[in-house]
Amino acid sequence: MPVSNVVRRNFFRDSLQLMRISEEAKRIPGVLDAAVVMGTGTNKEVLRRLGLLTREGEEASENDMILALKVEDESRLGDAISAIEEMLLKAGEATEEHEQRYFSVESALEAMPDANLAVVSVPGEYARDVAMRFLERGVHVHLFSDHVPVEHEVELKRYAAERGLLVLGPGAGTSIINGKAIAFANVVKRGEVGIVAAAGTGLQEVSVLLDRVGLGVSQGLGIGGNDVKSAVGGIMAVECIRALEADAETRLIMLVSKPPDKEVMKRIARFIAEETRKPFVVCFLGESEYKPPKRIARRVSAARSLHAATLDAVKKLKPKSFNTARKKITISQTELSRLAARLAKNLKPGQRHIRALYTGGTLMHEALLIYRELIGDVYSNAPLNEKMRLPDPYKSVGDAVIDLGEEEFTAGRAHPMIDPTIRRLRLAEEARDPSVAVVLMDFMLGYGAHRDPAGAMLEAIREARGIASEDGRELVVMGHVCGTEADPQGLREQEEKLRSVGVEIFPTNALMVVASALVARRGKINKTKLRKVYRSFLRM
Repeated sequence: MPVSNVVRRNFFRDSLQLMRISEEAKRIPGVLDAAVVMGTGTNKEVLRRLGLLTREGEEASENDMILALKVEDESRLGDAISAIEEMLLKAGEATEEHEQRYFSVESALEAMPDANLAVVSVPGEYARDVAMRFLERGVHVHLFSDHVPVEHEVELKRYAAERGLLVLGPGAGTSIINGKAIAFANVVKRGEVGIVAAAGTGLQEVSVLLDRVGLGVSQGLGIGGNDVKSAVGGIMAVECIRALEADAETRLIMLVSKPPDKEVMKRIARFIAEETRKPFVVCFLGESEYKPPKRIARRVSAARSLHAATLDAVKKLKPKSFNTARKKITISQTELSRLAARLAKNLKPGQRHIRALYTGGTLMHEALLIYRELIGDVYSNAPLNEKMRLPDPYKSVGDAVIDLGEEEFTAGRAHPMIDPTIRRLRLAEEARDPSVAVVLMDFMLGYGAHRDPAGAMLEAIREARGIASEDGRELVVMGHVCGTEADPQGLREQEEKLRSVGVEIFPTNALMVVASALVARRGKINKTKLRKVYRSFLRM
């Protein structure tokens, strides 16, 4: 079964186009496996692990494209390459009848003169020029681009704030505006909670959970992770709070973020105290619990997890529904302990470790915080404590939590919420480690995500459990599906697919993390610590 790499020098297509072409290429007669990727280090590593890298591909630069093929025999190679090259040429054409393509900001706005929001997704070094042209025309900007220089972010946000405009981002993966999902976002009920989030999957998780407990979202505004750092100064955090305070549909405002820098935190608190009257739920995912200043403490509650933030919103808006809401997303400590004991029943004594493979960075960070409380710091490629940084992000040690959306895994590739290849490879490697007791994964639904994230992992999960079984072990696999029944993928269908291959499903990420710790430690976790986590992270 010959493997061949064809390198096209200085030839570019974006990672989403290449992922689709790779999938189409696998259906070409005589092709056993295929990948069409840019020649980045990350992509070469993936090709190597797939057995698709040759010397020609190894020598490609990051500006070159690699066509990697495994075929039944050499005679199939020429036709396959010709077919792929035809796909590449068509990749720049419109694919839907209703789709329109414009080649300048001006031509787009001439065609849509009433447009008031633009989604900008271009390489970071060019984002400022494109976004500014929209702002100059009075158009709000959702800036999906990352790697935007911080001085450009500050310039754009100051310009926008002076004119009553919003710049959501850079690196804004998610927003929900007037009920419409922007970028990676879920289909959730309209409601009374406005969300300002410097955390994309954090916004997704709370919006989905609000939907599940009977509330809904008025607006969900993703401001990008840098906004709450001192270099930017919380410009858009304040402007988005101002907008939601003025919004008649918003009765409660929720802030979701890693802890802002000290001066930014003071600025936000001062603005809430002096310029707002609505109740707030603040979820700063920090190592210690945030305590609002006394002057706003009556109407501002603080939560340590996305799970707790959701229940705090219920308590403020529909206090009589609190117990019902809590039952929908929480399992009691006694029940969870029984479940963990059942799942751990057939594990061998040497199986003691947790391996978490996340596509959502905020959910990964939430997991690290909960593990710190229950079992101490764990290894990660994005750790809380630098001493716990994995020496090699491609190889886990001990208890390890991996953010597969970090740059080392995404350079030149589609995000793992879209392309499951890296997680499929990593899952098999974790299954081969005899010390692993439990693997947990998030499955993000909604627009922008993979059209069938659960289905894309089923064969890999079967393979992982088979690897463990051949070694005389059992592997516990846990999953949390972040989505709603209205999402294109359908929550119930996704959960059932996972259950069909033995995955234990949990309603929230926080609950799944607690359960995994109980399984790996066979329930031997300090009872005081467990009660504290249940109280502060799960509101029980």
